[in-house]
Formats: sequence, structure tokens, C-alpha cells
Amino acid sequence: MMKWLEQNIAVICMAFGLLSGMFVMFSWGVGYYANALYGMHFDIFSCWQGMSAMGTGLVGLLKWLIDSTKNTLPGEYPGREKDIR
Repeated sequence: MMKWLEQNIAVICMAFGLLSGMFVMFSWGVGYYANALYGMHFDIFSCWQGMSAMGTGLVGLLKWLIDSTKNTLPGEYPGREKDIR
């Protein structure tokens, strides 16, 4: 599983970014028109807050994946250091 994830991480990240960006833009469009046509009080700035939250989560995921694959020996789980005595 980890090997497949390592080989396809770029596609996964691009798909996640595109889908989440499209969802945020759709929500922004609905909120924009709801404000104009129906007098709703949708805070359009919340869309940009959502995009930055998704970006922060994606950066955290990428950091974890890089740390997990590059800082441990193959076949070992990260965070299980052996006793060095």
C-alpha cells in the first residue's frame, strides 16, 4: 500500500486539490448568488478560509508521507525506534 501511495502521490494530491477547489468555488458561487438574489448573509470570505484549511491539511499530509518514507528503514513503521544500547 505504501509503495503504491508513494508512486501515485502526485496524482492523488492533484485530484484532491482539484476536487476540493471545485467544491469551494461551487460553494462560493452559490453563496454569491444567494446573497444577491435572496438577501442571504453568506460570508464569502469563509471560502478562502476553507481553501487555506485544505492547503494546511495537504501540507501536513505531505510532510507526514515524506517523513515516513524518507526517515525510516524500509519495512519498519515510523516512530518505533530501536533501543540503541
